[in-house]
Amino acid sequence: MIKRILSFIMCLCVCGVAHAAVDGGLVASAENYLNSITGLNGTFVQNANGKQNRGTFSMLRPGRVRLDYDDMPVQLIADGSDLYFFDKSLDQITTVPLTSTPAGILIRENIDLENADINVIETADMDKTFSLKMNLRGQEGLGNMTVVFDKSPVKLNSWTVIDATGAQTNVAFYDLTPKTNFASDYFQIQRHRTVSTSGGDAFYD
Repeated sequence: MIKRILSFIMCLCVCGVAHAAVDGGLVASAENYLNSITGLNGTFVQNANGKQNRGTFSMLRPGRVRLDYDDMPVQLIADGSDLYFFDKSLDQITTVPLTSTPAGILIRENIDLENADINVIETADMDKTFSLKMNLRGQEGLGNMTVVFDKSPVKLNSWTVIDATGAQTNVAFYDLTPKTNFASDYFQIQRHRTVSTSGGDAFYD
């Protein structure tokens, strides 16, 4: 399980087909919505490699996001510059650049889906949703990411990441509501130092 999540966060950069159709109106709708968000809180369901995990999702723009898994002692926390994978059971932290994740795209201070380093390569217009497939320019070949939005009103629905090996991770969001009054340390890893019975320092959560 831990190995799968580590693989997920290390392979979240994206690429795709060079000549797919792009609807500028859908891109503009997604961009306007994302730039209107300050903070969100809700739940998520992640499906990867035939396994399903649930948890709590929170974000605060710019730069902060947190995912807590219900059934595993792990957290994903972004503090504005980096994304930290915290395995509480091992007291182990793995750090990756926030810019290499879908959350990094969604929580930038200014989201520009047409003229920045984000490359929208395909859009799809469904009955109640629409989607944008995108990558980060210069990092083609590492996979692709598709973000799905509800249409009316426009809001974040889900994202799908396919890494360079073809492995797919789906994350769907539920009950997302605006929230900005998070505790000042909510987007920081909480580790409390205590004295170990073995004579050294230990941490507990």
